[in-house]
Amino acid sequence: MKQSALTAAPGAPALDALRRSLTQTDGEPARPKWRLLFDALCEAIASGRFQPGDRLPPETAMAPALDLSVGTVRKALDELTSAGLIVRHRKAGSFVTDRSAKASEVFVYRFTDPDSGQLALPFVRTLAVEEDFSAGPWTYFLETDRAVRVDRRVWIDNEPPALSSVYFQPAHGAALLERSVADVGHMSMHRMLIERFGLPTMRMAHTIASGPLPLTVCAELSLPPHTVGTIWDIRDHTLADAPLVFQRYHLPPGHRPIELHERVGPILASQAGGRHRTSHNQRDETP
Repeated sequence: MKQSALTAAPGAPALDALRRSLTQTDGEPARPKWRLLFDALCEAIASGRFQPGDRLPPETAMAPALDLSVGTVRKALDELTSAGLIVRHRKAGSFVTDRSAKASEVFVYRFTDPDSGQLALPFVRTLAVEEDFSAGPWTYFLETDRAVRVDRRVWIDNEPPALSSVYFQPAHGAALLERSVADVGHMSMHRMLIERFGLPTMRMAHTIASGPLPLTVCAELSLPPHTVGTIWDIRDHTLADAPLVFQRYHLPPGHRPIELHERVGPILASQAGGRHRTSHNQRDETP
């Protein structure tokens, strides 16, 4: 494996950039030092300053160069290992992983049959891929007044369907606008974000509430106007906890219970309980 510039002398540009990243700005919520280093290394990996296969310096070399304790550096590297961003070998050292090689492992939502306990990938039908200038929680989360939205109908067998909308920042969703709806229906969105931008989902935050479903959703799902259903929002965060994707599910009355199980890795996987499978009549590996 090739060695990164980070393995050079402590005064190397890579170490200087890391050292600057460890300084918190005024008014920013306090973060522990290990978290500052973790975020700085995540940013360096996301930006391409550290490439797959690059070797990080030993803890004992990084600590004095960054004015940190060995324990602080070890904690940050342990978290990077848990997140799947580096691999550590006792003798060889710590190396940046190739996240694109793991893209085929993306299964963001799987669904459990309560009778058999078996996991199944959902079915999805892509309905539309559009620019979206509307204001909503996706606007504030993605920090943009223009998003790219992918709408999908999701269902299980003969049960009533739900509607999914996935919002992307313009830079990440522009390529989707150039494709047909059918082409987008065969894509894994999380895989695309990893392979094209090097941005895995590191964690998700969920908000679930009940209320009247929008009229457009009621029409799409063949429900009476103002039907009360469940609105499930998911905020995907990537490296350095930056916002990545906003997902919204509109679930009809009588929808099966949802049970979430999450793990952090190069891709964060979430499993929904109940018998919800969600269609184009194809198995889905996407948000």
